[in-house]
Amino acid sequence: MRLYWASMLNQVGIGFGYSNHQRQLRKALEGIGIEVVDEPEGADVAVSVVPAGNYIRIEGKYNVLYTMYEAVDLPPKWIPKLEEADLIVVPCRHNKRLFERYTQKPVEVCWEGVEVDKFVFKRRAFPVAGEPFVYLWFGASNERKGYKHMIVAWERFYERNKEIANRCLLVMKTTQTAEGLERIVGYDAMGNEIKKVLPRERVVRCQNVIFDSRVLPVVSDGKVPGLVNVYHDAHCFVFPTMGEGFGLTLAEAMATGLPCIYTNWSGPMDILSEREGYPVKWKLVPIETLTPLANGDSMVELHTYAASCDIDHLVRRMEQVYYDYETALRKGELAAERIRKYFTWELSAKSFVGIIQKYRGSD
Repeated sequence: MRLYWASMLNQVGIGFGYSNHQRQLRKALEGIGIEVVDEPEGADVAVSVVPAGNYIRIEGKYNVLYTMYEAVDLPPKWIPKLEEADLIVVPCRHNKRLFERYTQKPVEVCWEGVEVDKFVFKRRAFPVAGEPFVYLWFGASNERKGYKHMIVAWERFYERNKEIANRCLLVMKTTQTAEGLERIVGYDAMGNEIKKVLPRERVVRCQNVIFDSRVLPVVSDGKVPGLVNVYHDAHCFVFPTMGEGFGLTLAEAMATGLPCIYTNWSGPMDILSEREGYPVKWKLVPIETLTPLANGDSMVELHTYAASCDIDHLVRRMEQVYYDYETALRKGELAAERIRKYFTWELSAKSFVGIIQKYRGSD
């Protein structure tokens, strides 16, 4: 099978999730012996891993669109684009149900993967006296990733658990620029406004909260820690997302054995359950999704709904992990096993090829 990697035509303006997915899926496809080319000649199948709104059909080819969305509805401008594809692939069952509401084209699920050779398992223990118990939030500095939920939950956790609060540390990790960091650093754990952030600061500590916006390699280069170290140094991962196509940081945290608390909606529902983690209740709330404009402004793309996690339930889950860490560690081990069994990039590539062959044949 030869695949024309049409994603290269559509990648302008896409986010990290899509660009990482493009890179990892292509690498995995080549790793299982699939020929992936950058020119259309000689390939019958064209693959585009992009937001549907960016999609460009390649005439004369069987077009596969791998896309996703994180809310209850799709943007209107996406809908005609779906009809231009021959096959639509999405990363979770929530997305399959969502896209099937808008098109008669076949929609299939192909899970994403984790670089399990890099995000290695670490056996953890409750921290010894004098060392903090570290809760980790990791995501882009936008509301969908739940940073506001995290800040409010941390304030409530602090108020409800004053006898242990000073032994706990919240690390809020983002890969955004300094401007992105300022969007997160609005209040400390006590609700006081933070005024001291300087434009070039990338790591800021306020009481028992650390805000880190450094751009780090996956594995340490000896000069700065790697993203793997960020997971390894934590005791609990907290993911109060409002919606995910997949949930890559959650899957990476799981791969390292980190006990995970997560909003039980959209992509994460495919990745883990109560057996391997700590799902949090949620309710749908109205949201506006935005599209960036060339002048730096944004326009409203869609009025829709997404999941807002129950803050009190989130806090109780954080307490549950702290006070029964042995159970949390057992869940973390099961989560790491699940990632290696179902969510590697090699498995994703094989699933992707199988889906294409189902509709196109094995040529």
